[in-house]
This record gives sequence, structure tokens and C-alpha cells, in this order.
Amino acid sequence: MTSGGEEMPSRTDLWKWVPVLYMWGTILFLYFTYVFQHCIPRLQLDVAPDLVNGHVRASGHMEMLVVNGITAMLFICYARAMCTSPGTIPAGDRNWDYQAEDLLSYLPSLPSFIKEKKRSGERRYCKWCSKYKPDRTHHCRTCKRCILKMDHHCPWMYNCVGFFNYKYFYLLLLYSLITLLFIIITMAETVQRVIDIPSPFLTRCIIFFAETLAVVLAFIVSLGFAYHTYLLTNAMSNIEFWEQNDPKPDAESKATPGLYDLGLYNNIKASLGNQPLLWLLPVNPPRGDGVHFPTYDDKPGDQPYEDLEVTKTVVRKEKGKSRQERQERGLCGPVGKEDEVC
Repeated sequence: MTSGGEEMPSRTDLWKWVPVLYMWGTILFLYFTYVFQHCIPRLQLDVAPDLVNGHVRASGHMEMLVVNGITAMLFICYARAMCTSPGTIPAGDRNWDYQAEDLLSYLPSLPSFIKEKKRSGERRYCKWCSKYKPDRTHHCRTCKRCILKMDHHCPWMYNCVGFFNYKYFYLLLLYSLITLLFIIITMAETVQRVIDIPSPFLTRCIIFFAETLAVVLAFIVSLGFAYHTYLLTNAMSNIEFWEQNDPKPDAESKATPGLYDLGLYNNIKASLGNQPLLWLLPVNPPRGDGVHFPTYDDKPGDQPYEDLEVTKTVVRKEKGKSRQERQERGLCGPVGKEDEVC
């Protein structure tokens, strides 16, 4: 499948599908346990009509409807997060080609849309992809390519979480938590029933295990959801959070705290899309190309991404001029300085 015209990377390592199959199996186990051990008994299908408890049956119908709805949303978000490309450096775009970008060395500074640089002031460069990195882009050694606005590689999806699929990943956490909490709360009555009324041993084991598993998973997912809610509302990725709070001594650059923070509402729009009514649906992904991000310190007149080709045209013209003309315009150092590019 594609996103934004980008193909998904090859996923032929069969052992890496094990976590995905485990997670899907866990979801299906909880779903079928809830339906067949909780909802269907509450429908009292084998009870004589005059002995049916109408309130319990109505609750069973409502719970069946709700669990099918939220589980369907969970599966849709899971599939979209897993099958949507997170985005990578655009192929065939000379703006990110290392040889083409060498032309920029003739200018006194880089285009203003590039915010993240190495500690030396040079552009960030991927030695594996042989490309310059757009802002917020990092290389994933598992996917073997650079990921736009990379958050992390998720083994449970066999995919990276990046610019184009972060919304689906976030909604996956949301609907997973809602589903788990719904199962825990509503199935507590069934747990109490099998404790009070003698039931087959296997039935009791399945119900107890499902309820315990739901509690454990709800705790884990709630931590992840709270963490990513914090990241989303503060316009940070997981990698940027750790770069700011636990930077490595040999890191190529250090992220500027709050660089992409545009306020709560705009931060949410940047991750969940421009339509608030569609924020909780796995549609309407955020606008953008994944390589150009507005920042809090953007100024009128800053050179946009689309103007880079214009810059290169100017550079090529400057190369055709004599050294003396370029010295007069301040585009190279004086004669005798061998470390200056001219």
C-alpha cells in the first residue's frame, strides 16, 4: 500500500511478523472471549421467554453493539497504521541529493527552511541513504531507510511511525484503551458470576485470564497513550523528546526545545488534521509533505521549500562569474584562504 505516492518497504523477514501475529491474536482472543463468554450468555438465548430478564438482555444487546463498534475502529486504525508508509525522503528530488546540494556551498548560508543542523553548522546527512535529511527525519536501521518525522519503529506493526501514519498510531492507542476499559468494566459482572455460580473449569480459566490480561494491557496502553498525548500537544516526536531530555554525547545535533510548538490547537492539527470533527476518525491525515514544518520563530520573507530551485539557479550563475566578482559580493574568502570555498 502507499501513502502520498510512496511504496511500503519490503517486509519479507518472517520472524518479524511474530509480534504482529501475537498482537492480532491477543485482540481476537479478548474480543471472542467477551462476545461468547459475556455478551451471548446475557442474551439468554436458551431461556424460556417468560423467564428472560429483560434488563440483562437489553444490556447484552447494547454491550454487543458497543464492543463491535470500538473493536472495528481498533482494527481499522491498526491496519492503517501498519499498512501506511510513514514517509521517506522524496525519490528523484535533487533538493536532498548530496551531490546536487554541494552547489549550496557557494552561498554564505543555507536556505532558511532548514532548521536542524549538525553541531558544526553543516546539514544533517544520512550515510546509509546518501541523502541530506529534512528536518525531523531520522534513519531506521530496521526499515533501512530515512523516515519523515520519525517517532519510533514499532515491532507490533512491523512498520515505523512517522509523518503520514502517526495519526493512525495515536488513534490505535486511543481505541485500544477504550476497548480494554470497556471490557474490564462490563465483564466484571461475568467474573463475579463464575465465582458465585459453579462453572466449568475451562470457562472460569478463560474468563479470569481474559480479565487479567485486559487489566495488564490497559495499564501499559494507558501509559503509552498519556505519553503520546503529551508529545502530540507539545509538538514533539519520541526521538525529539529524548534528544532534548537525554542527549547523547556523540549526537549529530541537539533539537531546539519547543521549536515546532505552535500552541495547543495548532499542535493537535499538525498531527490529527485540520478538521476537528474528524480528529478521532482514521481519515483526513494532517496536511504537509513531511519535509517542511512551520516553527514558532518563522519570519516573513523566510525562504520556503519551493524556492530552493531558485536558489540553485542563482548559485549556478554565481559559479560562472570570476573569483574577483564573487569576492566583491562576499560569496568567497580572500585570495590565500584555502579553506574557503569559492
